Amino acid sequence: MSTSAEASVAAHAQSLIATYAQALDAGRPADMVELFWPDGVAEISGVGTFEGRDALRAGYAGFVPSQPQLHLVGNTVVTSSAGDEATATSDLVFLQRDESGWAVRLVGRYDDTLRRRGGEWRFQRRITTFLP
Repeated sequence: MSTSAEASVAAHAQSLIATYAQALDAGRPADMVELFWPDGVAEISGVGTFEGRDALRAGYAGFVPSQPQLHLVGNTVVTSSAGDEATATSDLVFLQRDESGWAVRLVGRYDDTLRRRGGEWRFQRRITTFLP
């Protein structure tokens, strides 16, 4: 794969991952679901596995924030890319604000499988793991 093709895949992956985090923090579960292919899967450690848009919709409905929150996602690395599929790994820090101010509530990692169909990249599978 050429360097410009690798850069394009990385840019699409980072945009998709950031869009997800911002929709999650803004309490827009419908927008999050649209970032997955209709047969997409989200595995969230300690919460469950949601496969397909109906299950994703039901699962993400429970994540609407009741207080300000922020998912900081970084160190994203595209770990493989071939044709219309790529994998990426990102670190995650979740902050929440309460009467005491902002505090780190958890850290974790996203392991993503991204797929391109019709020139558009979306999540095929997203695995969220929380670190102790």
